[in-house]
Amino acid sequence: MDDKRIEELKNISAEVRKDVLRMVGMARSGPYETPLAIASLLVYLYWEELVLIPSEPQREDRDRFVLGMPRAVPALYAALARRGFFEREHLWHYRRLGAMLQALPDFRRIPGLDAPCLTVQPSLATAAALAEGLARRSFRPRVVFLVSERAFRSEEFAEEAARAAGEPIPNLFMIVASKDGFELPRRACSGWDCREAAADDFASLESACASFDFSSGGPKALFAAARGGSGLSLFGEEPSDGGHSLSLGELDQALEELEVRSNEHK
Repeated sequence: MDDKRIEELKNISAEVRKDVLRMVGMARSGPYETPLAIASLLVYLYWEELVLIPSEPQREDRDRFVLGMPRAVPALYAALARRGFFEREHLWHYRRLGAMLQALPDFRRIPGLDAPCLTVQPSLATAAALAEGLARRSFRPRVVFLVSERAFRSEEFAEEAARAAGEPIPNLFMIVASKDGFELPRRACSGWDCREAAADDFASLESACASFDFSSGGPKALFAAARGGSGLSLFGEEPSDGGHSLSLGELDQALEELEVRSNEHK
């Protein structure tokens, strides 16, 4: 990945973050710190890593994406819209009664989603079962499962990770996002093929993903370190998800900071 492409992805990430703030601000509800923190990670996946064609979201040879982080939903919506799976106009109706984009996604209505947002344990079992079924196909699509390190605080989830380690499912690719460390995931993922990267460093993400052999072996795991709040002054040092809705002043302030950053990359 050359410097020009990295700058392009940074600009896309900035636009995704702006859309997250706009949609949450207009809805006057919804998480925003986690979506801002993992926006670059989703941009890398949907623009560089995942095998997919937005105009053909049901292709059999596409990679599947499963979200296990409910707080990340706004970022996923914004990334899907920017990638061309549906019109951005849908973002401005986020959480409205009857709208396509609700607090938790309905994968049967939203192009680009392949499973419900998994909020109950053991959610990894669903992703593993999907990957196992696809592994029997000649082109062997991957199942990319994004989850927070918080999931590993559940004994059931850790047990599922240990169980998957012994299965021949090389196309199961779990990405664990955290800003608090990976001590629990590392222990639970013993037997997995593991790498580390920074969630907002595209070269780091590319290097880690390129080093995996998805054609053989067992499941893969990438530990992606994500910063909370993306460094915006609005959020300070502590997580803000669920704390309060964004006022118009806060929204304008955050958008202005992101606009300044976007200009710095041009």
